[in-house]
Amino acid sequence: MKNIFLQIISRGVKDNTYKFALAKFLLDFANQSSLEKDETIIYNEIAQKFLDYYWYQECKYKLKQDFKIQRTPVVLSIIRQYCSTDYIPDSYDKYFKSRSLEKEKMISKIENGCLQDVIPRFQNRDCYDLYKHYHTLSDSGRKFRLPPKDKRYIVISLEAQKFLKENYYELSKILIYEWAKFLEKTNFTPKLISKIEELGTSKRRSLAKYKKILLEIDGSKCFYCNSTVNEDDIHIDHFIPWSYIYEDSIWNLVISCSKCNLKKSDNLPPAHFIKDISIRNDNFELNEYKKDINEYYINCQKSGFTTIEVI
Repeated sequence: MKNIFLQIISRGVKDNTYKFALAKFLLDFANQSSLEKDETIIYNEIAQKFLDYYWYQECKYKLKQDFKIQRTPVVLSIIRQYCSTDYIPDSYDKYFKSRSLEKEKMISKIENGCLQDVIPRFQNRDCYDLYKHYHTLSDSGRKFRLPPKDKRYIVISLEAQKFLKENYYELSKILIYEWAKFLEKTNFTPKLISKIEELGTSKRRSLAKYKKILLEIDGSKCFYCNSTVNEDDIHIDHFIPWSYIYEDSIWNLVISCSKCNLKKSDNLPPAHFIKDISIRNDNFELNEYKKDINEYYINCQKSGFTTIEVI
């Protein structure tokens, strides 16, 4: 069973990342299992988790999921249709707290549009080592049909649950590594493994500890509009968005007034500010690891982050 699972996530054919998402679902499900019997899992439950996984990767990190320039994976099209393409500062739970109807519609569309091939193709044809399903091949023999609604579930065996739970840590690490390796080919983004592994569990830390040193370096002036900032109005901003850079480092932090900080949000500032922050970092030797902010800026743009006029 271990060989089967590793074959799926490391060597099997993949046009997109759906197989990784399904593997993560199965691992997480088994890890919470009480290991008493074969379990029936309806497609709606799988679709909910697909929304969870991909909402963070799309709305927070803007990770591209495949190599097809002309065609977007269905799950991302659904998320963009309901959530737009802008960065969303809220957490998943907070965002959907007042959008339960939209969430249900998205889950239904993911169930109907994203699971028809990945569930039967996850295992070799007519192989039910991990779970049983009820998909049938189309007349052409190349595509699978979704089962009727009363058969839209998989049955994961007790043996498979035990295997996945006993090997949860090892298989999860391999899965996240393979998922990140796949995404590396189409994404110009740092901390890929952390972004996939944590999926919203990583909380942004307070930047208060950087306030004193930044005030000594930059003075009480807003980096963007150059206005004097009152003590109670000082904000610390990530020059390159946090959701792209995914870390707090002094070379990427600036003093900002509340107006500029809130307007910029998780977007990029205009490119002419690159020279200013580079000179500052060189003058005060803040760039300990010689980070190339210009390269980060360009790659952040390539990843789909918007540039916004701050002032």
